[in-house]
Amino acid sequence: MIQSKVDSRFLGTVQDTFHGLPPLPGPVQTFLMFLGASLLFVLIVYWFKSYGFGKIVKSLLKKTSFDLKSGGGEKKTGKSKAFKIVVRNGNGGPWKVSSDQDILDKLVMSKAQIDVLVERSGQRSLAAVVNAAGVEKLDVVATFDDLVSDELLNPGTQVKCIFPEMIRGEKKVNAFVGLIASKSSDKGMIITRRSSFGFIKRRFFARRKVADQRYIKIKIWRLETEDYDVDFILDNIKADVLIDNRKFKTPNPSVPQVLDISKGGIALTATFREGGNVISRNDKVILCMLIYQPSHKTFQPHLIYAESRAARAMGRGMTRLSFQFLRSLQVPPRKRSTLFKGQAVMAMSLAHPERK
Repeated sequence: MIQSKVDSRFLGTVQDTFHGLPPLPGPVQTFLMFLGASLLFVLIVYWFKSYGFGKIVKSLLKKTSFDLKSGGGEKKTGKSKAFKIVVRNGNGGPWKVSSDQDILDKLVMSKAQIDVLVERSGQRSLAAVVNAAGVEKLDVVATFDDLVSDELLNPGTQVKCIFPEMIRGEKKVNAFVGLIASKSSDKGMIITRRSSFGFIKRRFFARRKVADQRYIKIKIWRLETEDYDVDFILDNIKADVLIDNRKFKTPNPSVPQVLDISKGGIALTATFREGGNVISRNDKVILCMLIYQPSHKTFQPHLIYAESRAARAMGRGMTRLSFQFLRSLQVPPRKRSTLFKGQAVMAMSLAHPERK
């Protein structure tokens, strides 16, 4: 009891002593606040360096859609591969990557568009355009809104997948070879990788613009079945599409014309014959084409079995059509000079143009 009173008196004396201290001057208070803030900052820096929170923050940024960009080369974030970040040139050039995993991470993170191509008739055919959604070991999980050629993508089919170009070391990469593992009705697809990443040219054949529309003539018939008679079609059925420009015209989207042509296909704008067949994507057609040969001063006829790869309405009755050539057909000898009305006269007018 005596001890208790002694302690209480002592504590009270100490408390009164603190209450009796005069207030600190302003400069002293400022100094103490600055000292405390400096100590806190030193503790925070020590904490980050000790526990590696900088690396954790960078790895979290990598998982988001906001990629770290660099004006030059690749950013290094330490020796650990887990924290490597895919970077892109400041001028919007190809992404720079350092490993297969970097490529896969970039494809999934950006939901990159991938062209799925199938070999057919000695050339590549675009079967689908998909978006990368995930990776499971060698499997690339993809989603799609629509398939260009559903019948070409059966399970087990070998495909070439082309994605936006990237830079790995000093080389370009934009493709891999795979197999269709599965394809679901809910617009999902799994492609199993069967090769390392490499580079494939997107266009197998170079496209050429048509400078003078008088030099090329086009007729197109849509086929109802695979069992067709070329002679009967040429003799008895009017073409669904006709492009026959007799006068020179500058490029004009409102005029039926050939946009570009290559060894593998052709793109054009056209109107469908009134009462004729409308051509849609994946329709098979017979395409008759005359190309003027200046060296021979005549039109060279071509008859081609082709497939429509795209058909898009442009308004005012115009449709943009793209065709892939599948195989050449034999032109009946008796039709070589009569596929178009006035074929010989057109050739003579091009061989001897009027002088102005």
